[in-house]
Amino acid sequence: MVSIEVSGGRTPHDALHDAVDWGRVVVATVARGVIATLLGLALWAAAPAVIGWLPTTVMTGSMAPRIVPGDVVVSRPVAPAELRVGQVLLADDPDQAGHLRMHRFVDAGPDGSVVTKGDANPERDSTAITRSAVHGVAFLRIPFVGTPIVWMRDGAWSKVALLVLAAAAVLWLATVDGSLRRLAAAVRDEDDDDPDGPGPDAGHGPSPRHCLEAHPSSAPLLRPDGRSGRHALSGPMLSGQVLSRRAHRRQVRRQRRLRGTGGVAAVVLVAGGLGLLLPAQAVAVPFTAKTVNAGPTLTAATAVATTALTCKANGDGSVNIGFTYGGAPGVVSSFDVMMGSTVVGTDVGTVSSVRVVGSGILNLGATVTVAVRTNLGGTWTATSTSTTKIQTALVSTNLSCG
Repeated sequence: MVSIEVSGGRTPHDALHDAVDWGRVVVATVARGVIATLLGLALWAAAPAVIGWLPTTVMTGSMAPRIVPGDVVVSRPVAPAELRVGQVLLADDPDQAGHLRMHRFVDAGPDGSVVTKGDANPERDSTAITRSAVHGVAFLRIPFVGTPIVWMRDGAWSKVALLVLAAAAVLWLATVDGSLRRLAAAVRDEDDDDPDGPGPDAGHGPSPRHCLEAHPSSAPLLRPDGRSGRHALSGPMLSGQVLSRRAHRRQVRRQRRLRGTGGVAAVVLVAGGLGLLLPAQAVAVPFTAKTVNAGPTLTAATAVATTALTCKANGDGSVNIGFTYGGAPGVVSSFDVMMGSTVVGTDVGTVSSVRVVGSGILNLGATVTVAVRTNLGGTWTATSTSTTKIQTALVSTNLSCG
């Protein structure tokens, strides 16, 4: 055996090439971890439906800060006699046919009915729920999984498009080390094809890019009939071995393609199945004020927009949004702090500020603009043109003024 030393050490180009390869492996691994995490959350949100439990997408902030829009809450079926005060119930909404209500059981009503209230609502729901209308008791909360559904309901198609692009980017990043994995598989295939296997010095000594070896078997062969080794190599036996090796490599490539196609098909089927399993949406009851007939005359109330919005940080990681209201406060049911179309804080209509906590805001590490909505109940609302800003933390739910 003859060895020829080509170079004496690694070049800067080799070091840079290795660093790029390691970077590709790290990025692909992180991307696959993100995909696995999201698929795991989606599986937690949808899989309980198989055993008869009820996953429900929360669409409004009536149960904030414990349950916020975009969360998926899994409810377990429960017998009517087992309902207890303090439980969060999923039931048919008596005020909106075909809708669900997810509010807390706060008191027993007449004839064994259930009186409910949203944690973020200032008053109890005006219509009690019959026990037979209760589908289950909230048992498990999976955060943020249903957020795209909330965006689609609100018409925030730009956010949906950005989410699709981000998902496509993550899927692409998960494959950036594909050539390295294929190279490693090819090396393993070459080792499997070598009948002698790796030698006792495998993994030691100069790498193949630095040392070239001439094996004795590569010398020309002479047969008794005078033909050279080149003619001898074309014999039937060695020709069959070459064809067998090529057929094996084609089979390996075909198996890789099948595995890749199967993986893509599995992701599509899982995503489609999870989408089909996501159930109806739980919304807040919109009718919280009771109608009182005080006499033969009616007085019209007008929702007046608030002005002079301010932001003041509290010591517990929350902020107070202050405002000035020039209308009659006695007819206002609540003041809602709005981030776009999402309620991030609410309080009764006799206050001049609303406390906002970070669990109701999904935009981590960003400055968000909020307004205050005057709510008289139902569709009688007025949103302020004055705004203020809230700064969210990057890695926690703490808030500060932007």
